Amino acid sequence: MIFDEVKEYVDSMILHSESFDSVDEKIQRKAINNAEALLYSFYKRYNPDKNPLPVEAVAYQAIYMLNKDDSDLRAEKGVTYIGFNGVAMNLAKQQRTISPDVIRILGRRVGSYTVTVAQTNRNDFSDTFK
Repeated sequence: MIFDEVKEYVDSMILHSESFDSVDEKIQRKAINNAEALLYSFYKRYNPDKNPLPVEAVAYQAIYMLNKDDSDLRAEKGVTYIGFNGVAMNLAKQQRTISPDVIRILGRRVGSYTVTVAQTNRNDFSDTFK
């Protein structure tokens, strides 16, 4: 993804982009590269050569990644519950890797598979019932 395209999109289209605007260009590039790599690994129907990701999806994902607080980062590492002085948060119920805006743009990742009868545990019972 070309850095300039994403930066231009953020500058012209995203209102709440303070987390992106306030960091230097090196961090912006890292966020964009990381967002792009994550989205390509998550959404397999896109690839850099034949079907590139939309610029807006990469922009929203980069901002989302820069906005994460420590509880979101802990949840990504497997923490499911945080308690402190009688206040508790359950972190297990939400997907936090992909930005809600990206899910709105690209949809949820879905998959399907097919299995033939030969690949199952079903047997040919024709000889059994003679």
